[in-house]
This record gives sequence, structure tokens and C-alpha cells, in this order.
Amino acid sequence: HFNAYKGVEKARVAALCDCEPGKLKADAGVSGNIGSGGAAKDLTGIRTYTDAARLVADPEVDVVDITLPTYLHANWAIKALKAGKHVICEKPMALSSSDALKMCAAARKARRMLFIGHCIRFWPAYAVAREIIRKGVYGKVHSAVFYRISPRPVWSWKNWLMDNSKSGNATLDLHIHDADFVLYLFGRPKAVCSHGAGSARAGFEHIVTAYDFGGGQAVIAEGGWGFESPHPFSMTFRIGMDNASLALHSDGKLMLYKPGRTMEEVKVPSGDGYGQELKHFVECIASNRQSRIVTPESAMDSVRLVEAEIKSADASKRIKFK
Repeated sequence: HFNAYKGVEKARVAALCDCEPGKLKADAGVSGNIGSGGAAKDLTGIRTYTDAARLVADPEVDVVDITLPTYLHANWAIKALKAGKHVICEKPMALSSSDALKMCAAARKARRMLFIGHCIRFWPAYAVAREIIRKGVYGKVHSAVFYRISPRPVWSWKNWLMDNSKSGNATLDLHIHDADFVLYLFGRPKAVCSHGAGSARAGFEHIVTAYDFGGGQAVIAEGGWGFESPHPFSMTFRIGMDNASLALHSDGKLMLYKPGRTMEEVKVPSGDGYGQELKHFVECIASNRQSRIVTPESAMDSVRLVEAEIKSADASKRIKFK
């Protein structure tokens, strides 16, 4: 997020907080999980804190951007909202839908905006694919398969990602990207049927879910991080419509396949979902309007959906989603 804000004209980083002072030095590099580490950062004019309460109380801070481990999201989001700040919080919204509900209530009570960083809704290839589908030019979707695979994230601070009580394991941290996009693309399913590697207690490090929308549609999402570090990260999808197919390949190209053996690469905007989501959130705050792309309630629904998937995988049975 620190790097992404450089491309957001209406915002500037006023302060940073980290409990480890060494990470707040300009030559320490940016601490992040998506290819952002290593490079020195310019901290000119930026205040630094090791106590998050002091950043939240800073009168020059209008928006608190929470990129903490998942188990800390609800606590600090609610504190920031009570302090009168708008809040941008990383996904997943919280460890549980009950905590997510408290966050929504806090935002309403404080009359402040709360945004959850579901970056796949903003990822160029996914956003373009959704627009193509919603226009209905190629008919209805009859099948969709989403795939997200990663090596084990053993690099995280104090290994929190591998602690199910803090991250929700691969299901809530990794797979939720596609579960959320399924909701964004198709709406709420009637039920889910999931199978996972692991258990609800220890956490599933790999899960495969079939979403029941009725009407003869086949919608499936598979995600996991039970692979050794040399294994590359990959996010892909294949979507079949009445008169064409869309596919996001591992090389990042979005391809459209039409009858008659014709295919073409679909042009998508440059950049990634991180920069796009932050530009959108800041614009919403600046213009005092709620997001039409991701609301706190829709982010809460994504947590609820994953909870249903975990329940289904643990019980080895179909679970209704209401």
C-alpha cells in the first residue's frame, strides 16, 4: 500500500506505524508480501510511530489504512472509526463474520467510511471479464472455474499466516479472493459443497468448492498454499458462455475464444488491483460517496461465504448459504 499511494493524486502518506522500529527506517525497505520488499523508502515529511494508538490519535491523519495481520483487523478498525477516521482495511475483513458485523456497525455509528481491500474486484483482467459477462454479448455463463495456488507463506511476521487462529489459513486468506469474486460476479449462491485438505480446527490449506446457483451452472473455485517455495504463485480462471469463452492464463493474458477457432487477446488497463482500489477508495472519501464496487456488507458476506465453505468441508456435506 505504501508504494501504491505514490500513484494516488488526492492522498499522501502522513504517518507510518510498525511495532518493530527497525522497519520504520528509510533504508529498511518496504515490508510487504507482493514483490515490494528490499527497496529503500522516502520518509520525508512522514511521521513514524511504534504505537498504533498514537497514529490513530494523530489529528493530521484523515484515513487509517490497516495492513495488519487478519486477527488484528476488527480491533484496530473499530478504534480508528471511533476516533473519527475513515478506514481502509486489508482483506479478509476479519477472522469471523461476527467481527465483520461489529466493524460495519462501528462505521455506521461513527458516520465514517469503511473500505475493504478486495483487490481482485479491481484487478484489470477480472474487472474486464466481469464487464464482458455483464453486457451479455456472448450469452449467459454456463461454467466458471477459478484457480489460485501459492507456495506456503512462511515469510510472514512471526509466521502468523501459518497460524489458523490468526489467519484462517489458506481458505480465509488466499481462497477468499476467488470466493469474493464469485459473489461479485454471480451474487449469492444457494449452497456450497466443499472439500479440503486439513480440518476446520487446524485450518484448510487447500480447498475446492462448488457453488450452487441453480439453473444448470457449474461454478467452482480452488485455492491452496500447500506447496513448497519453488512452486510459483498462479491465479487463473476459465469462464464458458453460450457463444464464447474467457480465460486468464498464468502469463497474465486475458484471452477470448469464439466459435470457428478464432481467439484474441483482450486488452486490459495497465497496473494492478492494489493501485486501482486505493485510487477508488480515496476518490470515494474525497467526494463523500460510498463505493459501488465493494461495500463493508459485501466484504462481510465474503467472510460468511468462506465460513460456510469451511463448515461444508469439515462436515463433508452440502451447506445452504443464506
